[in-house]
This record gives sequence, structure tokens and C-alpha cells, in this order.
Amino acid sequence: MEKFFKNALKVSMASLVTFITLYIVIIGLFLLSVVTANIFGAVIKIAVPILILVTILGFIYSFFIKGKQKIPFLILHCISLCAIPFSIYLTVSFQDFAP
Repeated sequence: MEKFFKNALKVSMASLVTFITLYIVIIGLFLLSVVTANIFGAVIKIAVPILILVTILGFIYSFFIKGKQKIPFLILHCISLCAIPFSIYLTVSFQDFAP
């Protein structure tokens, strides 16, 4: 574990993979009509703080990447940081859209 956190590229890559996985889970549960509002609410309350923390951690570690890979990782983490509030806004907007 100690070696993992010393390599900024691995931490940043793991952060992006975790972001994409959690984001797909949240969107998938939102699109499924089988899931009740209680389950979706519980998943949102657990997943969104993890999603935000992992993305911020990856963004910070992106500054320590050496070489040409620094800029793409900074841009990807910036996009993911902007996607979180947008998706939360859409979720709240469409929450009472259809019964």
C-alpha cells in the first residue's frame, strides 16, 4: 500500500477508474425503474461522498505526475469534478418527474 501511494500515476489512474465505476453504478440505478426510491437514496448518500473524495484525491495526485501525462490527467479529473455537480443537479431535477 505504501508503494501504491508513492506512485502518483497509479493513484490518479485508480481514481479515474473508481470515478467511472461509481458514476456508472449511480446512473444505472437511476435509469432502472425497478429500484425503489429508498435504495437509490441510500446509494446516493454513500456513493457521492466517496465519489467526491476519490476525485479530489486523484486531482491532487495529478499534480505530482511527471512527464507529458500530467496535462491529460488534470483535464480528466477536472471534467470529472464538473460532472459530479451536474449529475446531482439532474438527479434532483428529475426526481419527481415521473411517478
